[in-house]
Amino acid sequence: MYAIHAQTYPQKMWVTRGRLRASAAGCLLWLCVSPAFAGDAPARHFLTVEAQNDGRCQILSQGGKLVVLRNTHPDRSIRYRLVRYFMDVPQSRIVGAVAPGEEGQKLGCNRVDGRDQFWKIERADFE
Repeated sequence: MYAIHAQTYPQKMWVTRGRLRASAAGCLLWLCVSPAFAGDAPARHFLTVEAQNDGRCQILSQGGKLVVLRNTHPDRSIRYRLVRYFMDVPQSRIVGAVAPGEEGQKLGCNRVDGRDQFWKIERADFE
């Protein structure tokens, strides 16, 4: 019959000099390299969702406004994926691209039949 030991971990769990040096070198490398990749702000910061007065949305529901997605980056296009919510329930995903200086992409009305509708940016990347 085999004996069952209650202790399953090794008794000596020392951090060796090699492991300490490797982890210190990894930390220094991370500190030096990460600023090089953080030069550009994420594309999501250049997308704005604005509500504008619109006659059709006002007719559809009182107080309704047209929601427009704009790219504020001076010279780069942005590919995006949005999620549309109606009454706080996700309904669909919208995928597209917005060029710099473009007038903006119309998404829809923020109120439909007296109920709120909104869009959230799920993903945004530079092209």
